[in-house]
Formats: sequence, structure tokens, C-alpha cells
Amino acid sequence: MENRPESTLDDVGKVTRSKGVAWLRTAAAAVLVIVLVAGVLGFLGVRSSTATAQGGGYELELTYPRIARSGLDVPWAVTVRRDGGFDGEIVLAIDTSYFEVLEMRGRLPEPSSETAGEGLAYLTFDPPPGDEFTFALDVRIRAGRQWGESGSVSVMDDEKSAVTIYFDTWLVP
Repeated sequence: MENRPESTLDDVGKVTRSKGVAWLRTAAAAVLVIVLVAGVLGFLGVRSSTATAQGGGYELELTYPRIARSGLDVPWAVTVRRDGGFDGEIVLAIDTSYFEVLEMRGRLPEPSSETAGEGLAYLTFDPPPGDEFTFALDVRIRAGRQWGESGSVSVMDDEKSAVTIYFDTWLVP
């Protein structure tokens, strides 16, 4: 007759596990803890950045999302400064490919006219009183976007760029 164990728990704990499996389990747990801590500390959310440039008598400042995730609201604003104020209209040229990652909900102020050509959107604004003009977009990253995008924004002086900022937005899952 066969020797039957008295309980189904008789051999629990007696199975030897390989050291490789134990190491892999420990490493996976450590990675999980690191991701959880990064999330709790806010490292996995939107990170905005500010870039500045000067040229042609203008100072250009751009606040944009440096790192973002799809579906999240992000900051995007351009400020143009000119000592002595603006003589005429302000024309911003923005790389149209960058708009592919954005879901636009509004912009302030609205341009007096706009046109596009050669991969750029040209937005024309009436001159504001004073030395500073700010154009802001109310945007979020489009749902389902998995890759980032590069872009540029320029202040145009007649047919040429007076000052340009190049920037990149990285999207994380």
C-alpha cells in the first residue's frame, strides 16, 4: 500500500527555489517600488520648461511642456518683449507639426489674422500697449499619443525670423 501524506501541507516549504528566480523576484519588486515612489513624488507628471532667446530687438520667452503624458493639460505660452513697445503688428510663426500632439481648447488673445505655409502657422496680432505681449494656448496632449514632437516658434520681422526658439516635448506612458 502507498504511503499517503497526512496533510496536503506536508511538503510546503520543502521545495527548493533557484537563486536566479529569487534574484529576479527581488529585482522586480525593487523596480515596482521605484516606480511607486517616483509617482508619489510627482516625477511621472507634467514637467514644464521655459526657454528664452533674444534677437532683432526682441526678447522671446516660451513656456511649454518638456515632459507630458497623453490626456493631461499642459502649459503653452509665448511672451514677446520689445523695449520701447511695438511699432506694428506682431507675427508669430509656429511649427505646424507640433500641433499634432496638442488638442486645442482655446487661445488668448485671438489673432487678427492667420495663415499657413511651408510647415509654419503665421499668427498676426495687433500691437498691445506697452513693451510686452503674451499669447497663450489652452491645450492638452491628445489622447492616444505615444511619441513626442519637436517644434519652433519665431517672431517674424517682415519676411525673416527676428528670433526663434526650438523646443522638444517628450511623451511618457
